[in-house]
Amino acid sequence: MSDAKLIDYYAVLNLPPKSDLSGVENAYARLSDDLMKQSDHDETAREAMLRLNEAYAVLSKPELRREYDRAFFKSELERLEKEARALQRRRTMAGNLLIGALGLVVAVQAGALLYLGWDSATGLFQAIAGVLF
Repeated sequence: MSDAKLIDYYAVLNLPPKSDLSGVENAYARLSDDLMKQSDHDETAREAMLRLNEAYAVLSKPELRREYDRAFFKSELERLEKEARALQRRRTMAGNLLIGALGLVVAVQAGALLYLGWDSATGLFQAIAGVLF
């Protein structure tokens, strides 16, 4: 499938992209009946029927539909992948920040224990915990 100006076959058949094969067939049958009735006196109905046949030819065959979906939804998939990578980077940064903060707390506690002694430092940390929690 070429990427240049793909026609939205789902819109042609008036279907959501998650429709199954029976949905495609039902939509095609319904729309083709309507267009056949109009085609006797309306030139645009003939053109619409050609486009409808084209959409059905692609969406009714699983292999062609997968190829079409890959091409048609390529930019959407790329956007979702980009968002997923950005979310993973934010999670990694938050995790690293948390680990750094915990390391700092441990270092401060260890320094206080060395400087003040066990009894004084333990009382200090209990007092701080009492105020915070």
